Amino acid sequence: MFYFRENELSQLRQFYEGSGKACAIFGRRRVGKTELVLQSIKELDHSIYFQTSSFDYSEVLEDFKQTIKPIVSSKEILDSLNSFRTVFAYLNETLEQNSIIVIDEFPFLARKNEGIPAEFQWIIDHSLDRMKLVLLGSSTSFMKSQISDSSQPLYGRFDEILKILPFRFEELCRLFPDYADAMNVYAMTGGVAQYVMYFKEYESPSEAADHLFFSRNGRLFSEAGNLLMQEFRDISSYTSILRTLGSGEKEASAIAAKSGINSKIINIYLSKLEQLGIVSPVLNIFSSRRNRIRYRISDLFYRFHYSFIEPNVSMITQIGKKSRPYILDHAYEEYLGFVYEDITRNSLYQLALDDVLPFMPKQIGKWWGNIRKNDAWMESEIDIAASNGNNVLLGECKYRNRKAGLQELDNLRLKSEFAAPKGSKIIFLIASDGGFTKELLDYEQSDLILLAKGKPVRHH
Repeated sequence: MFYFRENELSQLRQFYEGSGKACAIFGRRRVGKTELVLQSIKELDHSIYFQTSSFDYSEVLEDFKQTIKPIVSSKEILDSLNSFRTVFAYLNETLEQNSIIVIDEFPFLARKNEGIPAEFQWIIDHSLDRMKLVLLGSSTSFMKSQISDSSQPLYGRFDEILKILPFRFEELCRLFPDYADAMNVYAMTGGVAQYVMYFKEYESPSEAADHLFFSRNGRLFSEAGNLLMQEFRDISSYTSILRTLGSGEKEASAIAAKSGINSKIINIYLSKLEQLGIVSPVLNIFSSRRNRIRYRISDLFYRFHYSFIEPNVSMITQIGKKSRPYILDHAYEEYLGFVYEDITRNSLYQLALDDVLPFMPKQIGKWWGNIRKNDAWMESEIDIAASNGNNVLLGECKYRNRKAGLQELDNLRLKSEFAAPKGSKIIFLIASDGGFTKELLDYEQSDLILLAKGKPVRHH
């Protein structure tokens, strides 16, 4: 089944009908790029889809020539051509106007053939008078460099660029109407299309997890490590960093110490993981200190894997699905709390568009620091902090069965005295999966937003 890509389909159809020559599509593996393109060309008369399956130039070229043979006028001429450049030059003379050529996994070929980007630069510049070329890539680092690095041959050559993202949580709620089911699927897959479809095959998320993760033969048991190996030659340091982040460390210095990596180069590793969308910095938006940045695994599939699967490979290998209750235990509920924070934080822009939040945030992050409570200083943090000039939002997220009440609001107000800049106009937000007490619902001040399961119960 094909879900939720209406905007991307519309962009591709506009490209096919427009004057542009080349389109680049990229995104992490299993996110649905291939299915999107196949959907976009399935009703077109003059289109060819080709997937690269080898590093070897000659082998890939021969496979490509076999794929296009049904649409060329002279197979003898095609057989005599020995480069992509000459093949595309020939196609440019013979194909129907506005034919579509799709090459999937383009980085697979380019990785071992340094001249490929320059060759395709020439093709785009000189051989696309009658054709449109679509290049797909799952190697995010390669595709990003070709698109955004001005020193690369393909820079500036694409008329359309699409980055395909995982499904949003709101979309998963349409596939899994039970909110708890949607939370569990999102927490384990991060909305990656293929993984979500795996979960649709089972009666419940827990049954799916048993088969997919908590089995040595599970389709997702080794997936995260395999994906890393397609991006890096040596994944040992990256694995150590991700396990350290999965265990709860956030500061770069602590990550370096626990993962055994020199603190002078830890930021290089973190930066590479950030470029791939696996790790992201979290900003302490009201702090000017050097330690105002923490790190987290932002790709929830990796976060779940390196929090629960990677540290427990031996147990899973030995006893399979019987290991799940021992591995998840209470730690999984805490993990869901962090996911709930992410979902709420990601909803702020839409809340502003819907006038639930009275300003559009320009900065979104967290706050951490010291507060004074009961005549003593203690460390504290606020789950969500956002600002736009003097407008500030401070929010707490509670993913639990019991209702949130006035105590949560009082604690948030206390923290705000130490977090928000002086003179700020503060809006408080409490997101609670378990709902709210009558006292909090009856609270009469207009500076409070309450969200239950992502929906506003009351707002300013």
